[in-house]
Amino acid sequence: MVVDTRAVGLNPIDVLQRSGTFRFANPMRFPVVPGNEFSGVVSAIGSRVTGLAVGDAVFGRTNKARLGALAEKVAIEADLVAPMPRTLDFTAAAAVPLAGTTALQAIRDALAVQADDRLLITGGSSMVGMFATALAAQAGAHVVTTASAASEPLLRNLGAAEVIDYRSRGADAAHGQFSRIFDLVGGPQMTALLELVSPGGRFVTITSTPTPGSIRHDYPMPAWRAAALETALWLATLVPRRRARAGDFTYRFLSMRPSGQDLRDLGRLVDSGTLPVKIDSTYRFDQAAEAFARVETRRAKGKVVVRVIDDRQDSEPDEASAKVPVT
Repeated sequence: MVVDTRAVGLNPIDVLQRSGTFRFANPMRFPVVPGNEFSGVVSAIGSRVTGLAVGDAVFGRTNKARLGALAEKVAIEADLVAPMPRTLDFTAAAAVPLAGTTALQAIRDALAVQADDRLLITGGSSMVGMFATALAAQAGAHVVTTASAASEPLLRNLGAAEVIDYRSRGADAAHGQFSRIFDLVGGPQMTALLELVSPGGRFVTITSTPTPGSIRHDYPMPAWRAAALETALWLATLVPRRRARAGDFTYRFLSMRPSGQDLRDLGRLVDSGTLPVKIDSTYRFDQAAEAFARVETRRAKGKVVVRVIDDRQDSEPDEASAKVPVT
């Protein structure tokens, strides 16, 4: 199908893709159109597409190997998009697909968070962190997260039981171990975090080096490249995987899978008011470079969004009654 793009969300992974971080796993042929997530209006569909029609407002996460969201039109598989949440405008809807799907697949699948879990989320004020905090709290977990003191009211409102100011205290300030850890920061703190997982627990990261098998099927590649990639990842993650075995817990890197069904589930949560969306800043289409610069600061509190067509110049679905749940 083809979607006329209205807005595009930018993320840290967009910066990494632009810099060539994934060039071995996914060597691209230039020119490349960046962008991983978007909202817009369906302008053309294939004969076998069902459940969507021309004129529908949708949001989606692009194929990971092709990207292409930061454009006036996106050609995309129908099973990677979903009807846009009724309570969001195009700008807010573009902020949901990548971070929302990542958080959902982490909390529901990779971490399998339950009501009796004690969960630590590092980097709680990121979009993934905010969505994950809300989802885990709704599952009944005791959620502890790290963030700046300024973000504490927001995160407590999302359901965090404890917020640790990372500028003055380490994650171990919460005392005791965690049955689940969701790491969104990585870096030097990893060694200390691995000591906080209780036996039988789970540690999931989206920022450290991918574990073997975690990104193998994200990109088409010849057998020799796949073998070389898996060998490199096996060696690079040997230390944390050994620590996990010694501590009797699992350690893995999560690479989210684009999913239209997960977007539908997220849309229902957004419309029910249980999954708020926070926008950090918006930019015009001709200000995309400035939007990338904002993401690179790593200081965005919420999603940076590029408006391909300004909301004020475009008719929104249910515009008179739609409200963006921003906290």
